[in-house]
Amino acid sequence: MAIGRRVFLARASAALLFGAASPAAFAQDRGAGRGEAGSTSAARSGAADELVEAFSRASGVADLSVAVMRGQAQLYQRHFGTFGPETILNIASASKWLVGATAMALVAEGRLKLDAPISAYVPGLPPDHARLRLDQLLSFTAGLASLKEALDIRQPRFISLTRSAQMAASAPLASTPGTQFDYGGANLQFIGAAVEEVTGMRWQAVFDARIGAPLGMRNTLWGRAFWPPARALLPANPLLQGGAWTTLDDCAAFLTMIAQDGVYRGRAVLPKPAIAQMAKVMTAGLKKGYVPPGAEGKPAEYALAHWCERMEKGRCTFESSPGAFGTYPWIDRAKGLHGIVFLKDRLQRIAGQERALRDGLIQLFG
Repeated sequence: MAIGRRVFLARASAALLFGAASPAAFAQDRGAGRGEAGSTSAARSGAADELVEAFSRASGVADLSVAVMRGQAQLYQRHFGTFGPETILNIASASKWLVGATAMALVAEGRLKLDAPISAYVPGLPPDHARLRLDQLLSFTAGLASLKEALDIRQPRFISLTRSAQMAASAPLASTPGTQFDYGGANLQFIGAAVEEVTGMRWQAVFDARIGAPLGMRNTLWGRAFWPPARALLPANPLLQGGAWTTLDDCAAFLTMIAQDGVYRGRAVLPKPAIAQMAKVMTAGLKKGYVPPGAEGKPAEYALAHWCERMEKGRCTFESSPGAFGTYPWIDRAKGLHGIVFLKDRLQRIAGQERALRDGLIQLFG
């Protein structure tokens, strides 16, 4: 093994074992190895394998899949343990990014408006909730109660999304709309209801037509967090903030489209302005109420249905949507890379180690 690569792996493994990455060190060692075997594609894949294996030793997670991409080019993809291309997982909160894209498809068509009140689309809401704007709901700044109340999680599976929103609206607002971020409330059920009302179609059908089919996401179904869906019997009330079940390849196709400003394999799935609007930070300067376990104290803001982990000159350059069960999709626009760590565990337990793995892979392939 070349000296530069050995030093890189030693430092990367130490970072993973102790839960803190050192991107500067990764970059220095990667540069030192240029021109040696470590700079070749095969050697970088081997180094990536060892980073993942170091993560597995540190976290105890043996079953996982990992992908790193630049545009359409797949730089790295591996399945470990019992996982393979057909493995389907509930991606929990990573589902939110898919919801945001689906809603933006309807915005691009002129059928929804982000600054419109939800009552323009969903009937039967009390006055306080009727005034909530779609962009507030997508960014968890609408004043609804947070994930702690589990309003949508406790609902029946076979009511409509419109009924789901109406039931959630029976609870009083927790804060003044537009003043506070409270993560994980029933916000996206309102968005789903609006989508179904303006299209006359069920959520799965709308997602398939606008996002799933153009991206070839044949294995992505919407259900509940602990209830694997079957296409023949899908719940009428999918949990939109955390109910997507999917594969690594489907997730990778979605991320590639977002990273390429709405284009996938030469086809415009979403217009570029819609992608830019999705990445607009909505929580800067707002009070942070409830944030999910694993995200406390992190310098992150929230955009439309996903996180902005890093901003440069007012532009979000690092987007992500980690799920409570461990799946962690990300886009590093500064490096021109995107990827996903695909697994099932408690994000709260492994978040630091998972970010260290991600950052090590970015430095290796960036």
